[in-house]
Amino acid sequence: MFLKKLIKLTWITVFSIIFLVLFLLIVSTAIMFIQNPDQIGVTFPDRAISDAARLTRRMESEIHGECTAKGSFFEKQVVCEMTRTKERKVTDTILLEYDVIMDAIVNFNYTRENLE
Repeated sequence: MFLKKLIKLTWITVFSIIFLVLFLLIVSTAIMFIQNPDQIGVTFPDRAISDAARLTRRMESEIHGECTAKGSFFEKQVVCEMTRTKERKVTDTILLEYDVIMDAIVNFNYTRENLE
């Protein structure tokens, strides 16, 4: 009788912990969506063009480039090489590196070289 109650209590504890972890995962995901809406569901190179324009303080129409992604769907590294052109002359080169997990940016690095 005592052993039966102990087994039942053990199973209740295990499932309680599993449900608690799942609940915390859902809550943390919801908080991430609320706090960082501009970093979730990003598309490349649109996001890279927007970031490069913001970094150079220029218009998005002046920025051109391409992106390459390495990794899986869940975790990947995206590298974008962008250039700013003015009157058919390259004036800036910007290298943008993103670490993306499940379509959410978790890390962002950039290198900018001004050629003017």
